[in-house]
Amino acid sequence: MKRIGTHLHSKNSQVLGLLTIVGVFIMTFCSYTSPAFYFDTSPDNNAFFTVGKAMMHGIVPYKDIFEQKGPYVYFLHGLAYLVSNRSFLLIFVYEIATLVAAMFLVYKLGQLLRVSQLGALLIALLSPLLFLYHPYYDYGDTVEFFTLPLLISLIYLLVLLDQRGLTVSHWWFFAQGAIVGVVFLSKYTLLGAWIVFYLGLVGVLLAKRQWRQLGRVVGWSAGGFLLTTVPWLIYFLVTGGLSAFINVYILFNTKVYLTSSVAAFSNLVQSMTVVSQFFQNNVLFFLLGVVGTLLVTFQRDVFQHNFTRGLYLLTILGCDLFALYGYQAGAVYQYYELIYFAGFVLPFVYLGKLFFARVQLPNENEDTFVILATLLISLFLVLGVNNNVTNSKIFPNNASITEKATAKPQQPAQLVFGHMMRAAHAPLTMLNYGSIDMGFYTASGAVPSTYFFQNYNISQASAPQILQSQVNLIKQGQVEWVVLNTPAGKTVKQWQGGGGRISSGNLNPGTAKLAKPLNENYREVAQHTQMFEGVSVTYWLYRLR
Repeated sequence: MKRIGTHLHSKNSQVLGLLTIVGVFIMTFCSYTSPAFYFDTSPDNNAFFTVGKAMMHGIVPYKDIFEQKGPYVYFLHGLAYLVSNRSFLLIFVYEIATLVAAMFLVYKLGQLLRVSQLGALLIALLSPLLFLYHPYYDYGDTVEFFTLPLLISLIYLLVLLDQRGLTVSHWWFFAQGAIVGVVFLSKYTLLGAWIVFYLGLVGVLLAKRQWRQLGRVVGWSAGGFLLTTVPWLIYFLVTGGLSAFINVYILFNTKVYLTSSVAAFSNLVQSMTVVSQFFQNNVLFFLLGVVGTLLVTFQRDVFQHNFTRGLYLLTILGCDLFALYGYQAGAVYQYYELIYFAGFVLPFVYLGKLFFARVQLPNENEDTFVILATLLISLFLVLGVNNNVTNSKIFPNNASITEKATAKPQQPAQLVFGHMMRAAHAPLTMLNYGSIDMGFYTASGAVPSTYFFQNYNISQASAPQILQSQVNLIKQGQVEWVVLNTPAGKTVKQWQGGGGRISSGNLNPGTAKLAKPLNENYREVAQHTQMFEGVSVTYWLYRLR
């Protein structure tokens, strides 16, 4: 008990406690998974939740239900379903933990660079500005956001290796190996930093013939990697889903889902173009990402050795290039680029170190005011770069909830339709037609009963079987409920679509040709209009006749 008490009163524990309070407050108003929001309308988040829920009902991802993210994403959301079957409560808690972990690593990185304890804390308190920058952090609950503290831990390890002559505890390599396994089975395009790191480290150890150290690095890293990947191998072997996993997660993603079909070198050049445009479009990004990276790379009080200096630079570059490898400029969703912000952390900490070296900070007994002032500034900056709060319950009847002009409290279409489906006491089978998951599986509690439970951000010509299977389902009346959308002002019969694929506002590729079989087998039950990503969208609920 005495050791526990001592630990709780340690400086690290006190800092972690403060950062946790800050994290809870900030995420309450920045993440759509928060109870302060009516409903998380993010298509991706709801798709993850739907597949996770299906997993908890014995449905095997890739084999029995189609989606392209890695199994860890669905497992996490399956746990969230078990905690709260129609909300993202557990994901909200996990987002808080992610932000707190990122802030705490910033604090520890500051200490590693010999910033004063108070200075390191102040830098950590200001760091949420980097992690919640809208629209790169949009709804929240993305693999990119969850990967940020993992990538910061790699940056921390690089600085540590520099200071300790490449000799650190083997547990560092075990942890990084485990992280590689988790990221690989979540979204493997985010592995660029680790690929470069391990190639560089193993290469220098081979060149120096340091066989014992090489064995430690490879052995412990492999151990961590196997720990986080073998259970999934066993799962897919037992369920007969291994070939489907390979076909969907590996082959489909690389052959169909990427927007570019040019050669490998050309893809790399395209990726470099996208990264360059990102840094040039914002002064802050250019200062931290380009000027700041060059500054920390060549300053002797950050990296003392040329090898670790070069490895850091290549690791950050590898992360940025690989994250968008195969994507064309103009076809990139901005939340993909959130991973770039991990590369801002070390320059941010170093610039903070330079600032606090020239500013006299108060002693430990007089630091309360400085901490509170910095905290207020941090909150001010976060709300300046993330305006999600305007769609929360603090602003009732906002446009993301309803476009009806009324003072009576309203709810979004997802909650309205979900309640109607449950109250009908009919079979809770439904189809989300033509769009990425609009949230109605989550709100209603329905478990998907079809392989293609939603549509995807690819052209209809690339995978015609997806929409065709949904049309067949409607023609045969195989589900009780159908939910679809149209632009506000357009009926289901009038909506011609936007060029054979999903368009802005998550609008389906068109419903005009579907109208006849839909109305033959189903009747309209309700409609609801609200804003989604700047587009006024009408949602339609149909029930089997």
